[in-house]
Amino acid sequence: MRLGRAIAGTAAVAVTLGVVGLGGVILAGPALIGATATEMLRGTGFTGAAVTVTGLRIADGWQGLRLEITGDSGQLEAAAKALDLPMSGRLILSGALVVGTDGGAVTVTPDGCLQAKAEGLTVSGQRFDLLQGATLCAIQKGELLRWAPDAMTVAAELQASRLDMPTSGLRAEQVVLRLGQDGTGRRADATVARLTNTAKPAPVVPLAVTMQAVQAGEGPWAIDGTAKGANGLLAVSLNGTYDQTAGTGRLEAVAKPIHLAEKGPGLAAVSPLGATFLEKASGTLSGKATLSLTPKGLSTAGQAVVKGLAGGAGPVTIAGVSGTVALSSLSPPVIPDGQRLSIGLLDVGIPLTDGTLLFGYGRDGRLDVDRAEWRWAGGTLHAEPFELSPDKPKGTVTLHADGIDAAKLLELIAVDGLEASGKLAGTLPVVLAGDTVTLNGGVLESAGPGTLRYDPAQPPSGLKGEEGSPTAMLMGALTDFHYESLRITIDGQAGGELNAGFSLRGANPSFYDGYPVALNLKLSGALDRILRQNLDVYRIPDTVRERMTGSDQKDH
Repeated sequence: MRLGRAIAGTAAVAVTLGVVGLGGVILAGPALIGATATEMLRGTGFTGAAVTVTGLRIADGWQGLRLEITGDSGQLEAAAKALDLPMSGRLILSGALVVGTDGGAVTVTPDGCLQAKAEGLTVSGQRFDLLQGATLCAIQKGELLRWAPDAMTVAAELQASRLDMPTSGLRAEQVVLRLGQDGTGRRADATVARLTNTAKPAPVVPLAVTMQAVQAGEGPWAIDGTAKGANGLLAVSLNGTYDQTAGTGRLEAVAKPIHLAEKGPGLAAVSPLGATFLEKASGTLSGKATLSLTPKGLSTAGQAVVKGLAGGAGPVTIAGVSGTVALSSLSPPVIPDGQRLSIGLLDVGIPLTDGTLLFGYGRDGRLDVDRAEWRWAGGTLHAEPFELSPDKPKGTVTLHADGIDAAKLLELIAVDGLEASGKLAGTLPVVLAGDTVTLNGGVLESAGPGTLRYDPAQPPSGLKGEEGSPTAMLMGALTDFHYESLRITIDGQAGGELNAGFSLRGANPSFYDGYPVALNLKLSGALDRILRQNLDVYRIPDTVRERMTGSDQKDH
């Protein structure tokens, strides 16, 4: 907004040029007029400014004095104090102005548009590049400025085909800024046909932006507007203030809820960056972003709200994700520690439900998880604190299990005729390596006695044996095995093979008078269905073996 004041100040210098010229100094030539304008511009704070008049004549139709000028602001650091705005670089304005009088007022009208250039322009720590320059025109080819002793009116339009803001990673195309002043009231209207975040991939799709700002007297500017993108799927309302005296401002952008349908384009429709983390996303998203300007520069913050979010991240499937997440920075995205999400389902090779996640996300692009807890197989799983890179996850996350229900655990393995009772506890190391998730060395052990029963309606061919054979007798023993201790090992890859081992110590009350034995049961196969089974006998006393086989020889 101070740039608008600077433009108005430049136009006021042009008024002085015209008044001096019309008063007879025209006879002294362009040099004296340029020198007079330079001194006036330097007196407003632009101490390095220079105005050069390269042409001077009476305007067509005797409408006033036509001046061809080039105005150089000089280094803007010198004008920063006068404008109450930290800035640097240089602005150059050139073109033709017609200065005339109308009923006691002095008017300034561009002959066409003035050409504007910026060199190394920085405002409040933000760099602005006008690679293709800009133009300054009067609105609807009318007066740029009308000045009278008791009032001043300004109606200017600044156009730029492209404006780059590399500090913020933004690019604006087809920018139009209209500046107006009538008495003590000021107004600015801005449109950007396409505002793009230049990050690859971008956190948000390109937006079309419309903004208005109004100022009464020397009070703060009131700002409002809209931003739209993704064919109307993304709609954002803008609201804020700007205090030109203090050099501070705040703009809040609030997004209406975005509903991502199942089998739709997912997050890619609104956030290409988000789509790299979560594929085939569905659910509802909303949030807000805040931009704060101080004399030290521009800062950003935000808040994201998710409801019923579902999708996939490589081999991991999630569903029912809900919560509110704060962001302390938007570019780059930074999430402070302690943010909380509830997770209905997290499938990392084993289905985890009713989860709670406390986490943060740093400038180094790593996810920092302080707490992760889920319900699983009737008990709970919680993870030790860990860090990983979401785009290239690598490392081991150790899950600690407690109160696991053996019956519900075996329901996950889904072996026909296999049942158990009792409670288990242990650890499940989950190894993340790119697109694969592997359970490596998971161990669950019983907290007390329980039962294990294996009595399938159709035993696998490998477990069928003749009556009296070791296999047949072991199958009989497992129909009602009461264990004193149970140890389960789990290994396998999400979406692939699962290997489970059962080590038991105990007895079957109906098996040789409840004689104690130690058994080892190995199961392997697809994650959702065990395809192969085999039983091995370990540490069964020789006398029991002999009775099982009906011979006096030991069974090896």
